[in-house]
Amino acid sequence: MISRRAFMVEPGKIELRQVDVTPKEDEILVKVTVCGLCNWELNHWRGTIGTYPQTVGHECGGYVAAVGKNVDGFKEGDLVTALLPNMDGFSDYVAVHKTKCIKLGPHVNPLHAFGEPLKCVVTVVRAAAPECGDIGAVMGCGPMGLWAIQALKGNLLSSLIAIDIDEDKLKLAKEFGADFAISPLKENVEDRIKEITDGHMADFVIDGTGSPGTVNTSIRCLRFGKGRLVLMSSYEGEASFDYRTAMERSIEVRVAHGLYSNNEMDDLRRAAACLNNGTFNMEKIISHKFRLENIQEAFETLENKPKGFLKGIVIP
Repeated sequence: MISRRAFMVEPGKIELRQVDVTPKEDEILVKVTVCGLCNWELNHWRGTIGTYPQTVGHECGGYVAAVGKNVDGFKEGDLVTALLPNMDGFSDYVAVHKTKCIKLGPHVNPLHAFGEPLKCVVTVVRAAAPECGDIGAVMGCGPMGLWAIQALKGNLLSSLIAIDIDEDKLKLAKEFGADFAISPLKENVEDRIKEITDGHMADFVIDGTGSPGTVNTSIRCLRFGKGRLVLMSSYEGEASFDYRTAMERSIEVRVAHGLYSNNEMDDLRRAAACLNNGTFNMEKIISHKFRLENIQEAFETLENKPKGFLKGIVIP
């Protein structure tokens, strides 16, 4: 099968090339319906990771177009979400090992089939280990933070607090289940959480800002005695760490990124189940859609993040 595929060819430049995609005996040929744009891939875009030319795209989903002879349980027309070790999702077609695909329900919008970031949200929530009556806080209401709020909402927590400098994101956070919304531009985050919690502070804080400067704020928002700080984002540059406060409060730091998960496919299975049952609102998170032929524009938008940008997807 001849497919278009995106290649980073130099910093700030991405182009489409034609490749042959032939699934092996243990692989599934997936006709891509969507691939999400991820901030992590800006490292490739900027030239800080990998060598050129290199393929990109790992938040992928689509329809089964064909299966290898050793593949059971999948058939042509099934909607699937996939993990792509080869980072080649910005394509018309990809070949995926049968163990890296999870079927989605036929009712799921094929433009919402990018389960990989939702898998990461599952990993983060499991790292936070919420218990009945906990007070939780999410620092940074980008797509991952908003999906984490959606996953955490309900009767388990006594309070769920959203923190961001963007008022539009805070409005979404409240809509998705946050009980309180705090803007650091308007009030002191630590003082406000102390007020909300009657001095108890948060049992866990999920930090998804990607900003090194927020780490110590997150530490100061945690309770004394095994409060959980869950680091969700990739941070640009070195972050200072308030070791003294961390020690005084005996906090636990959990870096819920990449290899933190003991079983990525189990987390993807859980994410797919949540996508099937409507736990995750995808439509209101997706702010920008691009055709594959406009992949250069897509990455320029991801880099520049114009006002209103939240999550971008690429559609072949």
